[in-house]
Amino acid sequence: RNSFVCTNDIAEAAVVCLTEGPEKHANKYYDITGPAPQNMDEIAADLGAALGKKIEYRPQTLADMEKDFGPTRAAFFEYLCNGFYTRCSPDFYNLTGRKATSYAEYLRTKGAAGETGLEELYQGNMWKKGEDAMKEAVSKQ
Repeated sequence: RNSFVCTNDIAEAAVVCLTEGPEKHANKYYDITGPAPQNMDEIAADLGAALGKKIEYRPQTLADMEKDFGPTRAAFFEYLCNGFYTRCSPDFYNLTGRKATSYAEYLRTKGAAGETGLEELYQGNMWKKGEDAMKEAVSKQ
């Protein structure tokens, strides 16, 4: 189970911190999470609803994940498998006064760039089989 966070929520929390300034937020750590942990079958159902078709989650081994998507995505996948993102934090609510955006809402809602979360996922090309979408980003560090 994982509590995926909406990129719009990350931006909204950042705006609060920047506008309220360091007097209130300096040296603070905020754990911005989604509102509830979901399993991968639930995530697939949300994706299917957004796409208007049935999506089925098919588990992969870590080795297959690395072969199909590269070592960086596989490392992230390992975090997911180990429950690293299961937790839900009240920090977003405490900063903004509203509940964090669900994964289903994220997929349907347009962000500041004018695209829905589903469009964002496609444009990011994060899960194209046979391609390590994070390889270039990691090599620049």
